[in-house]
Amino acid sequence: MPKARGIGLSKSVIGGARTLLQAIVVATGALAAGVAAPARAQEITLYSGALDPDNASPWVRAWGFGYRQALGEHDALGFEWLNEGSVRDNHRDGLAFQYWRRARFAGRHLSLAAGIGPYAFFNTTAGGQRDDHGIGALLSVAATWYTDSRLFYQLRLNQVVAAKSFDSTSVMFGIGYRLDAPSAHGPLAGGGGRGARTGDELAAMVGQTTVNNRGTPDALAWALEYRHGLSRYFDATLSWLDEGSTPLSERRGVAAQLWLRRSFAGDRLSVGIGAGPYYAIERRTPEGDGSPVSLLFTMTAAYDLNRHWFARIAWNRVMTTYDKDSDVILGGFGYRF
Repeated sequence: MPKARGIGLSKSVIGGARTLLQAIVVATGALAAGVAAPARAQEITLYSGALDPDNASPWVRAWGFGYRQALGEHDALGFEWLNEGSVRDNHRDGLAFQYWRRARFAGRHLSLAAGIGPYAFFNTTAGGQRDDHGIGALLSVAATWYTDSRLFYQLRLNQVVAAKSFDSTSVMFGIGYRLDAPSAHGPLAGGGGRGARTGDELAAMVGQTTVNNRGTPDALAWALEYRHGLSRYFDATLSWLDEGSTPLSERRGVAAQLWLRRSFAGDRLSVGIGAGPYYAIERRTPEGDGSPVSLLFTMTAAYDLNRHWFARIAWNRVMTTYDKDSDVILGGFGYRF
């Protein structure tokens, strides 16, 4: 019997490592979005709607967030985060990287587009006591109406196909914002900022950790981050992250991340996505210590208060090889030197 448990544990670790590697591929793809292209128009969209799991009622509420980078007149790359709500004994969300093909009509006011790409999902199930990982596909079609301002409106249909989880269909309505003032109608109007290099920064942030298991109390979290600008669009960070302590998990350690960053509004506002290894020097779960190495995926935004001081917010997803993933939301201030 001990031997059988050992075999089961080995398979679990191998399976978790494989899923972690797949998630790294998705995150790395998102980091590469727009690197080979000039700084064209970039858009963010917040959307909400209804989701149908496995073509079976009842529909549930779902919502998400998207970032899109134009590559040319008809091509774009997008990064999506989709929260699929509560479906029976499942609460699933995930990260997707999509290629989009689109056409424009009505004097460039209307854009019709289709997107497809991998979807790394995280599903809290088994009464909220297990967090399953997996890779599926996200297929989307969208109709977008561009106004004369930076605002636009979008209606989209998403189809998630997941071999090791349930499929879902969702209908969403979103409001979007072009990150620079448009110079003409349509999806390519406007562009990025000059893309000033970050330089060197130190930041201190505090916030909250939520372990992805239902009913888990939140914990106080904090982080210290050193950021170095590698080029106009790439940064690297080394950080200390303390996730605090909950009944299900306690972790703190060192993370190294590579970032894709873009600046706007005269380079005072910047947004970025980063991914890299997170080594938990101290860790604890009720089932044991767990693996020390996880993937840390982060979305961040910073605003310059003056030449040296800035404010930063960050949403971190800790992707483990076991079932104690967590979301860490942080905010704070930093100094550029």
